[in-house]
Amino acid sequence: MHRIVCFQRHRSAALVIAATIAMTSMAWPAWAQSPAEQSPATPAQDAGTAPDAPRTMTIHVLVSDKVGHAVEGLQESDFTLLDNKQPQKLLGFRADDAAVLKSDPVQVMIVVDMINADVVTVAREREEVGAYLKENGGELLNPTSIAVIADSGVKAAPGSSQDGNVLLAAFNQTQSEIRDIGRSAGFWGATERVQKSLQELDQLIQYVGRRPGRKLVLFVSPGWPLLIAAGDQSDMKQRAWVFNNVVQFTNSLREANIALYCIDPFDLGRTNPFQYQGYLKGISAAKDATYPALGLQVLATHSGGQVLINGRDIAGSLKTAIREASEGYDLTFAPIPGDRVDEYHALDVRVDKPNVKVRTTSGYYARVQMAPQEKGR
Repeated sequence: MHRIVCFQRHRSAALVIAATIAMTSMAWPAWAQSPAEQSPATPAQDAGTAPDAPRTMTIHVLVSDKVGHAVEGLQESDFTLLDNKQPQKLLGFRADDAAVLKSDPVQVMIVVDMINADVVTVAREREEVGAYLKENGGELLNPTSIAVIADSGVKAAPGSSQDGNVLLAAFNQTQSEIRDIGRSAGFWGATERVQKSLQELDQLIQYVGRRPGRKLVLFVSPGWPLLIAAGDQSDMKQRAWVFNNVVQFTNSLREANIALYCIDPFDLGRTNPFQYQGYLKGISAAKDATYPALGLQVLATHSGGQVLINGRDIAGSLKTAIREASEGYDLTFAPIPGDRVDEYHALDVRVDKPNVKVRTTSGYYARVQMAPQEKGR
């Protein structure tokens, strides 16, 4: 009897998450926007944004050697791009060198998570973020903004700055919020955190996506609960909801040109921080979708970002992530229309150099369905 009761509670909680997120308005608070940011920028041309427009997609690719240093000086001929294992002709190529980045700088947003960390961890996060912002007299290499996700909503200073002291002064005006995330909060507390976290991530993507160019969104966060047990017991209605949200977040991050990072302030004694690695496989159908696919670490990995677990050295992890803003290559190609809308396409980029590691967007979901005459070719 106990097993049935637990299943019903998990199932009900999961449906509450689904219903709440689907019905909640995701508009960013107007007070958090500077006047210059209230009008969305013209989006980059992308697959399916307009059926009559040329369908192209641009992805950012990071190439490093075996010790992690960026590999520079590569040419278009060094790259092979596979869309669902089919080689694609490159329609555009750009190396992000100093000249390019001067005219088209990468935007950085640092997000401090007060929903999924206890008060002690939040205090350490604030201290480490402050230390990073004060380095080099507060001079930052990239236009940077800072935000907080909390029970009361998303809070952000309007605009961006390359003056860390200005950002820190605004950040210090935001009070920490305390949430019970211990065992006493139980499964319902975990589902509530997932709900709030996904809502506020969606808001951040919409807000940051209005800015032109490439963006790094750095979450200082242990991530929200993976709800592994609930995922195992999901029925098809719940799996369909998870799949639809995976499609939404995967495509919206790529279309907004955002690489998402998880800067995990891991402490010994916490749940294994590498559990997410068992859920990194691309999901091609609703029947395969479980709640861990919506974990912060999973979404970050699929976006082309990283999960950085350096314990107490949060400032060091921030520097590691931001260093990648000045590295990499942009590849433009024509994606293959799907046999159906939301068909998953895995992307694979290979570099014709020995001992290199390549990281990029792991895939996308087709916005455009292949016409019947194209299927018969």
